[in-house]
Amino acid sequence: MLTAGLSLLAACAVVEAPPGGPQDTDPPFVTFVMPDSGATDLGLVKTLRIAFSEKMDRQPATSWLHFFPDQRVKKTKWKGATVAEVELEDYLPADTLIVVEIAGGMKDAHKVPNPQGRRFPIATGDSIPLGSLAGLLLLEGEPLADAVVELFSLEPDSLEYYQRPLVRRTETDDKGAYRFNWLPVPGGPWVARAFGRSGGSLRPGDNDPQRLLPDTLSLTAEEPLRLVDVVTLYKHDTPGRLLVGPFAPGPYPGEVFAFARIISDADTGYVARAIPRGQAELSFLFPDTGGVVDPVPPGTVRVIAFVDVDADSSFSVVPDTVLGAEVAARTDTVTWYLEPWTMVEGLQVEPGLPGEFVFPLWTDSLVVAQPPPVAPALPAMSDSLAALLADSLGFAVPDTLTTPISSPGEK
Repeated sequence: MLTAGLSLLAACAVVEAPPGGPQDTDPPFVTFVMPDSGATDLGLVKTLRIAFSEKMDRQPATSWLHFFPDQRVKKTKWKGATVAEVELEDYLPADTLIVVEIAGGMKDAHKVPNPQGRRFPIATGDSIPLGSLAGLLLLEGEPLADAVVELFSLEPDSLEYYQRPLVRRTETDDKGAYRFNWLPVPGGPWVARAFGRSGGSLRPGDNDPQRLLPDTLSLTAEEPLRLVDVVTLYKHDTPGRLLVGPFAPGPYPGEVFAFARIISDADTGYVARAIPRGQAELSFLFPDTGGVVDPVPPGTVRVIAFVDVDADSSFSVVPDTVLGAEVAARTDTVTWYLEPWTMVEGLQVEPGLPGEFVFPLWTDSLVVAQPPPVAPALPAMSDSLAALLADSLGFAVPDTLTTPISSPGEK
């Protein structure tokens, strides 16, 4: 088999543009692998050979070859720039399925990349498992092509999911469909993360749409092939929303409004202040039924709720007289307060998705504030239009407009 494989490698076509000929725009592709895809009962395997359709940009395998479960690459030798011979640190583990991933984005000698990765199974045991998970990804209603879906183990549960072993990785096609093959039956539970990507990366960027799939995934003998519900991703800056259930009425009469604010890395805490009308997107909340705070910026946020005691639809400063006789009697002079408010911090909001929070308790404390500025008084108007014009023009004006008005320079 080795002799036949090497003969096949030697016969592989090599695409090279002749000097002065047309530019090479054909992407490279894999023509041969050894051990072969689907091979079982492999003995002591420490070397893999991968042939390409044309001369490649000869990069070490650590940058484009991945294994599930992970195997460490010792060195890479290129033969004629079309065959990569990859030596591992150790032999493949016994009685194990290994999925080999040749990453997309590899470039040929003319810097033309292959558009998508390829994956194939080999086994040191006697069989290839037949379990599969398949699903569909959308980006705000449209098929999400060239996205990545990762499958993580739920063990150990003491670690965040992204710190757990990466069981498998796959990509979506141009219709947004993806499929994990060669999974054990029974298998799982697993959790999956999906993300759109920029630049062919196998890791999500800060601005790439991403989310965890909402359900844990498992396979059973009764369901060795599972179809996963369609999942929608959203752009990184798409607002989400927060749902809240019934809560205690405010300490003073009035409608309850709420608004959300992002907590940035440089945040030093919330300082309550009046917000003029139109400078915050307010949401009605109802003590009996709760409500929805919408829109909410994605990320870590705080929600501020207040009682609109003066019914001006803004978070404003009000005199103590508006708050009732008991508050007004606390001082001899008029004191101004922020409208009664409360807050919850540290809520996590995913782009485009709903979240939930528990409404915080109201407190009886009122925040003393500066009274709003007093608008300057308008100047007093003259008793008649004629007097006003005389003051401004510097000459007398007839009492009736039927008499023509002469300009100052006319005789």
